[in-house]
Amino acid sequence: MPDSIDIRSRFRRWLPLAPLFVFSAIAATYPATATATSIYMDEFSVTRNGSPIFDDSFNQNTTLNGGTGSSVPSGVNFTGGGPANYFVGGTIPETTANNGQALLSTANGVLVTQPDPFFPLISNVHATLQTGTATTATHALTPQTAFTVTGLFDLALPNVVGGTDDLFLSNRYAVNNGIGNFLQIRLRDCAASVGGCNGLNGPVLQFVWGSSITDQLTVIDEIAVSAVELADPQFEFEFTKAANSDVVNAFYAFGSGNTLATFNGSPTLLGSTNSTTDVFTSSLQTVEPGFEAFEPVVAPEPSSLVLMVSGLLALGGLAGRRRPHAAG
Repeated sequence: MPDSIDIRSRFRRWLPLAPLFVFSAIAATYPATATATSIYMDEFSVTRNGSPIFDDSFNQNTTLNGGTGSSVPSGVNFTGGGPANYFVGGTIPETTANNGQALLSTANGVLVTQPDPFFPLISNVHATLQTGTATTATHALTPQTAFTVTGLFDLALPNVVGGTDDLFLSNRYAVNNGIGNFLQIRLRDCAASVGGCNGLNGPVLQFVWGSSITDQLTVIDEIAVSAVELADPQFEFEFTKAANSDVVNAFYAFGSGNTLATFNGSPTLLGSTNSTTDVFTSSLQTVEPGFEAFEPVVAPEPSSLVLMVSGLLALGGLAGRRRPHAAG
């Protein structure tokens, strides 16, 4: 039998790591949902000043593995040459099925903590195309350039209230510590007054502006998804912006066809930005486009945390009280 002094000594060495164990237990015991929010993305394209610069049909039969966040080769070059990378959080597997698809699943996401008014804890999987954070970059998206960003998705609804699939523009970069503005065209499972859902329930389309500079969230426009639209197999989100303008327009369409060339939906304007929802700032004059899926993670009840932490503290106290007796 192991010496009791050795056992207590080992316990005391591990006790400082108790907070890590608590967090791990929370993550394991309180998953986001029994069934993760998942959606297949069929194609993602970007045009700049009227010319295509990037088109990914996700047929590389690879996995975009960014872990907690890293630059990952997309496997697709920018038009005219040069590798195009995504900044990826989580893991995004691709398949050659149906002309190529990328799976966005919160089961493959990373936990992200957020301040009010955002969900305090989410499981998030995302990819941001690295078009450039300097206005002089070859593929940079700036107020001076015209651009269109389009994403085509298989229609699947989130599995939890607050679950979200979206196309986004953002200037939250690593070079500015992730502090910036963003726009999302998103499909969300809503409940009235929860997570910016206002008075709507069920599947909702939203055009949203947010800022991690001022911790603000504004729903520019929203509309409930109709039963007729839900009967379609695909939907499309699209941002457009004219040259020498800060105004970004958000469009959506429902239809069929798993490539942009074959998709038969008719784009409908969801909303436009204005001076109070400008994604650009005086110091952040570029945005990068991307796509993501996320959902809120339910934290344990306070009473559960108290019991867990109290148990650890009690064990620590017991080890401390026994130490003199064992040493004697």
